[in-house]
Amino acid sequence: MYTPDRVFMKDLKTLDSKLNCYFERNHGHFVVTYDRAVGGSVPIMMVEGQDGGFRQPDHREINKLHRYDTHRESMKDKLHKSAKYMEDAREKQKKTAADNIRNMTKDDKNQLASGFAKLAGGKHNATFRRIDPKPKGKVVN
Repeated sequence: MYTPDRVFMKDLKTLDSKLNCYFERNHGHFVVTYDRAVGGSVPIMMVEGQDGGFRQPDHREINKLHRYDTHRESMKDKLHKSAKYMEDAREKQKKTAADNIRNMTKDDKNQLASGFAKLAGGKHNATFRRIDPKPKGKVVN
């Protein structure tokens, strides 16, 4: 039975003490696992060569695990990132609401002007040019 390199195992344990690696006889590859608190270990990565065959685990697996580690970022940075995202979202929502109000009042300007003119007792012509329909057929005056 094959065993992983000691240096690889040391680097793996440095990355996370719950990571482990063993040789799986059924498919003939090394498997990197994560030990859960309840329910045993979970396989997270199979070590294979470019052709899909057997290969000893090395720094490539460490780099891949490090790249996909979501807890690498500090909690302070995560909180700052989420706070900035929410601040930007609220700013965008405010801008959208202001644009909606502006767009609604822009369309109703002519109707409001006509209503104020009626109340004031003045002329309330439309703001656009009126076109008188042309008579068709015989016209009797």
